[in-house]
Amino acid sequence: MEQQAAATQEKTQNQTQASSAQQPQAQAQKPKTVLSEIKLQILLLEKAVSSKDIKAIQKVSIFVKKFRNTVKSHHLAKLYTAFFPNVAAQQGNDFDANFNEDLGLSTQVVSKLSKIIEVNVFIQCLYLIWLFQQKQVEAYEQLNVIGKQLLQQVQQNNKRYLDTLLGVIYEYLSKSHEKLGKLDQIRDVLFEGYRNACQNRDENGQAILINLILRNFIHYNQYEQSYNFLKKTEFPEHAFGNQQARFLYYTGLIHAIRGEYQEAYKNLTQASHKAPDNTAFGFKVQAIKVIALVELLLGNVPNRDTFTSPEYQQALYPYYRIVSTVIKGNLGEFQQEVARSENILRRDKLFNLIQRLPQIVIKAGLRRINLSYSRISLNDIHEKLNLPRQCNAEQVVAKAIRDGTLAAVIDHENQIVITKETNDLYGTKAPQEAYGERINNCLGLYNQAVKALQYQNPEYDYGEKQADDELTTDELLSLAELDF
Repeated sequence: MEQQAAATQEKTQNQTQASSAQQPQAQAQKPKTVLSEIKLQILLLEKAVSSKDIKAIQKVSIFVKKFRNTVKSHHLAKLYTAFFPNVAAQQGNDFDANFNEDLGLSTQVVSKLSKIIEVNVFIQCLYLIWLFQQKQVEAYEQLNVIGKQLLQQVQQNNKRYLDTLLGVIYEYLSKSHEKLGKLDQIRDVLFEGYRNACQNRDENGQAILINLILRNFIHYNQYEQSYNFLKKTEFPEHAFGNQQARFLYYTGLIHAIRGEYQEAYKNLTQASHKAPDNTAFGFKVQAIKVIALVELLLGNVPNRDTFTSPEYQQALYPYYRIVSTVIKGNLGEFQQEVARSENILRRDKLFNLIQRLPQIVIKAGLRRINLSYSRISLNDIHEKLNLPRQCNAEQVVAKAIRDGTLAAVIDHENQIVITKETNDLYGTKAPQEAYGERINNCLGLYNQAVKALQYQNPEYDYGEKQADDELTTDELLSLAELDF
């Protein structure tokens, strides 16, 4: 028994040493340059297409967007020289004439990869992304021309493996048209693409195109058309998380404009939760802005920590000032703050919601008066709320009493408001309802997480040799050369 235990312990130690020795080697073999990373993705795409693994193809196709800040024109020149020798890629300001890194693919491998339509579309998508990153009118125009040609090429092949890359093409076509101020010209193309995605049961394409169409409507403030489109469509349950976050944001914004604040708050909160932690800063900031305004319109006070956090403090400062004036209940200060930040509010397309806040400011001021005074004259209320001269304080107070905002009685003869004692909040059903709402949100989040679970394809070899379940570049090259 002792000999068996010693042998088992020695075997375990040897395995541990072997795995620890293989781990640095595997890390050293990982690609370190942009060109080697692109080459690795191309080889992974070829392997996924040959094994017909749709999830692996989707993973590589999504990875193409991660090159938007790293790919340069000299990288594209190397790729186009190898795969499209008759087509010259544009040389931008980022072109490095001294770049001499080799692609590292033999002529036979390149010839084989060039026959795979998915690889060709992948490389051209990189070129579209690079054109968009140039932020020039000429680049946007060229992107529209090349993007539409690539769109026709993909639609003619009609292969389901190209669906994810097709979504990338639609997305950057829409972005370039938006930058050129021609977003309405791409609307028919988006509707046609959505119809084709529904016919082909392409859930990822449906999700992307629904969001692009909603963004198109919202860009021109066509909220009624967007709501009608929303009612006639069904967003795929198994769409990617970033598309779900965008859809929830657009849906919440549409509901907010329509005055359905409870539904809007629910959708916007879910959108902010689904946003990635370390990226999408602009999306999260915009979502926080709308959530803050919707909370004010619901009569709630937004969380102060959101505005004072270091990462959001500068971007949310105008909205922090507006929220502060709303809480104070001073209508004059609120109007001054809105006038000061009007350009920012119009740029964010939230000025419509801001114009609905004066009634909330008055209610907040009346609540403060209700807590501070047992008896106060109508003239003092008019002065404390800083109401306009033509505004009748008696009518404002009467409306607040009818709505339940103010617990008081008006003495019309003496022009005095006599407040009543406020009931204990914990003696009502409000805490129970709030607790039940939080439980429902947690259960909904749990159900969404269960539905989003994905499992690996048992028929696909994910490369069990590596600890990170990925083949090295050398192994992929050897596999590609063995096929001949």
